[in-house]
Amino acid sequence: MPQTILPQVKNIVFLMLENRSLDNLLGWLYKGSAPGYVYPTNSPKQLPPFDGLVEGKFFNPDSYGNNFDVIPLPDAAWQTGSPVPYYDPYEALRAYPVDPRAPFRGWNGVMNQFFGNQQVISGLPPSNSPPPAMKGFLQDYGDVHDILWTYTMAQARVINKLARQYAVSDRWFCSVPSDTSPNRAYSVGGSSQGRESNLSLIEAEPPFQGLKTIFNWLAGAKPAKNWGLYFDDNYKSGKSYTEWLFPEMGTAPNGEIANFSRFRTLAATGNLPAFSYLEPTKWTTPGFGSVPATDGTDYHPNAHIGPGEDFLATVYSTITSGPQWKRNETLFIITFDEHGGTYDHVAPGTGVNPDGKNGQENGFKFDMFGARISTILISPFVRPGSVFRAPVDSKYDFDHTSFIATILTWAGVPLSEVAGQSQRVLVAPTFEGVFTENVVNTTEVVTQPTDAQVMAAAAANRASQFGLANEIGVLLQGIPFVARRVILSRSKSLDEVRTEATRYRQDPEKFEALNT
Repeated sequence: MPQTILPQVKNIVFLMLENRSLDNLLGWLYKGSAPGYVYPTNSPKQLPPFDGLVEGKFFNPDSYGNNFDVIPLPDAAWQTGSPVPYYDPYEALRAYPVDPRAPFRGWNGVMNQFFGNQQVISGLPPSNSPPPAMKGFLQDYGDVHDILWTYTMAQARVINKLARQYAVSDRWFCSVPSDTSPNRAYSVGGSSQGRESNLSLIEAEPPFQGLKTIFNWLAGAKPAKNWGLYFDDNYKSGKSYTEWLFPEMGTAPNGEIANFSRFRTLAATGNLPAFSYLEPTKWTTPGFGSVPATDGTDYHPNAHIGPGEDFLATVYSTITSGPQWKRNETLFIITFDEHGGTYDHVAPGTGVNPDGKNGQENGFKFDMFGARISTILISPFVRPGSVFRAPVDSKYDFDHTSFIATILTWAGVPLSEVAGQSQRVLVAPTFEGVFTENVVNTTEVVTQPTDAQVMAAAAANRASQFGLANEIGVLLQGIPFVARRVILSRSKSLDEVRTEATRYRQDPEKFEALNT
């Protein structure tokens, strides 16, 4: 019989959000207090109970050598409804040539955020380099100080409340020091097939052909685990982002791909599948030039976090109102794909490349994790106020392959079935040690929506960039994400957005064929 873990968990709900570091959202989580429980109990003594921010301790230099502190987001700025950071930072390992905003042949990007300082790095740091100082965020962002502003508990209150009530890791790193596609590939397949970064900021991302997914492995478990993917935002050609990016999941039996309303119905009736994978109901379209972003429910910069907070509250209340939660059967996992260029002070670990792959673009050896992100385990079987790290006998910290290792072991799938695609999953630490055998957490969090006045200010802030309230959202309503991104990238005025949106609606297939 294959090894199994977490028999008290009958179904898992998994939500991966977008582009926020741990410090950016949860850096002040235990300011002035301490968690109730730290796992493992013999964590390294040099680590504080929660490795968050400390006022006056962390800083970055600008391009002129002036140092600026990492600080809580000023409440006055929060009340104006401005997105923080105001611009979408560079997200790729190396921004050029993927990101048209990047300096020609420059080394702006995530590795510069980690290893840069006053100056931009000149190339990929050697594998044997000392741990990065995490001092390049301000310079990489263009010396604009709001990249060092981090949300307080009162501002990002939904995710902070959930992190305080349940279990949060302060040592969970994204798998690649880069952006969405490679990190999501590691989270569902244990490998990015050598892809270092998204291959385009504007056009549809090429699928990962032949990459077997967690959906396939769960469907092949003995007994099989049923699964569902739930989404609302059409990425391209009527498909969700996950379905488009990982076509192998379409071959997995015992599953369904449906809208978010279906998830809510299943939760309410106690019929959630063994594994539910959720996409945000709307992906943020970052702004280009003078054209503002369209705010999604994914937390992605440069959107306001309010819609993401409200969506997270909806998912949590949907789960905890259902019969399966009431029977103490459900584990809800919240995580983020990557840090998205937002500040974090902890250097990622190295030596994590058992697959021996080199990057297709710059020769990156996949021997370093990305920045820390927030991963929260919500269950009646985790102690309130828990902070968790990898077991002390683990060679590696948690990264996204730990999801596969833990969930497949829970399902009774031998990890040897993954070995041909991902050796990294075989060495990833699992997190079952955070859980108790008996129910220890029965207090459900009361979540409050983001203040109406803040959201009204955010809407006015967006509208002021065009002078017409909400018209961009109306113009792009119902248009798939990739087409929205193309339209915004080529438009310099509201009239141009209107023209391009009309062209799409006149012949969507032709528009997609020619432009995405």
